[in-house]
Amino acid sequence: MADAPTPVPLTLAEELYLVLHYDPETGELLRNGKVNGSEAQVLSAAKLVDLVESGRVAVERTRTMREAIVATEQASDDAALDEARALLWQQKKDRSITWGLSNLGSTALVVAGLVARGLVVDERKPLAPLTAAGLETLAARRAQIDAAWRGESADERAQSVAVILFAGKVWRNVYLVRDRSEKDSTVARLTAITARATRGGERAKILGRLLADAVAP
Repeated sequence: MADAPTPVPLTLAEELYLVLHYDPETGELLRNGKVNGSEAQVLSAAKLVDLVESGRVAVERTRTMREAIVATEQASDDAALDEARALLWQQKKDRSITWGLSNLGSTALVVAGLVARGLVVDERKPLAPLTAAGLETLAARRAQIDAAWRGESADERAQSVAVILFAGKVWRNVYLVRDRSEKDSTVARLTAITARATRGGERAKILGRLLADAVAP
């Protein structure tokens, strides 16, 4: 009997969408499914990080801008990422990271991708819960993200999600911290993790700009 195919890893945008919108225990939507300004920024940052790390977008110095986001002609293998890359490619002038954070956070193709993977019931039903596979996937990813959140050993993508949640100032949408001392220790720990993630490289430039530009929740 042939082995089951290895699931394609979720993109950062897909992971963030699941974490921001679904309860990891019940699979129900946390809110009405709409994305606010802060969430749109973190989804944009996630797409940019994935595009940069796959070599389909670069952060370059151009004639008109010190840090422009520049797309290559190479299409991605994900519709939502390719939508973002194509939008950059179509621009008539250089665009900054800040522009990208404000314009690449559309969710229709992110949700469509989750539906195609069998993780969300139907993209036309905003109140629909996750499928059983979606709930299992979210629970597994949340376990890793929660570990990164606590400063414990976690995979690199879970650490990236934790940093984007914190840098984008949407962590309270996911983690309820009511005690002042717990909040202070959490912020201190995540500030240190984010500081390390924003040192050097194109990915660091995107996360650093997100940290500077994020809309307060």
